[in-house]
Amino acid sequence: MSNAERTVTTKGKITFSRLFSNQYQKAGSKTLEIKQEIKTTSFYPSKKFDSNLQDSLFSNNEFDGTEEKEYSVTETRVAWILVPSDKTESEVRQMINALSSEACIYKYLSNQPILDDNQLNAISNGLRTKDQFAVTQLVRYPDNHANANELILDPNGNIQYRRTFFSKSSKEDIDTRGTGDVYIPEEIVHEISGASSIAGQTV
Repeated sequence: MSNAERTVTTKGKITFSRLFSNQYQKAGSKTLEIKQEIKTTSFYPSKKFDSNLQDSLFSNNEFDGTEEKEYSVTETRVAWILVPSDKTESEVRQMINALSSEACIYKYLSNQPILDDNQLNAISNGLRTKDQFAVTQLVRYPDNHANANELILDPNGNIQYRRTFFSKSSKEDIDTRGTGDVYIPEEIVHEISGASSIAGQTV
């Protein structure tokens, strides 16, 4: 658990990335890719006068010689939205530019696959399996990392799933890790022994 005294999150404006079609595209649609920069700044005391086992009667800033140190992480989030196939790039760009400053890309972290109603319908109709969705959501190190494509375990040593979603209004990130059972797709069981826990990696 973080020992930051406070955390400030700054969200940039959602921007147009690209408009494209893929091989699994739903009929009558195209896919819009959008991006948003999220900067999280955590403030830590240079000295601590309490501990994880004992409270203090005073806040840290009431003690002499205590300064705040800050640590910032900037994350670029990506989300994909279906748009009608007859919409042009110019039209879509105008819509993105007109979004409220409250619009955001929020993050969902879990130890279970994160399934929306469309995916649940696909599973119940036998079009896809839970494992097929699960393996695409597993948190892995990025291509530019020394451990590229390896699984990243959560702080409890469990595999984790991540998705990002677009919201037209402000929405907090969701993190349900550590609150229930861990779902492990059959095809990645052999990978877990070589996986590593998070060490300063933003997920």
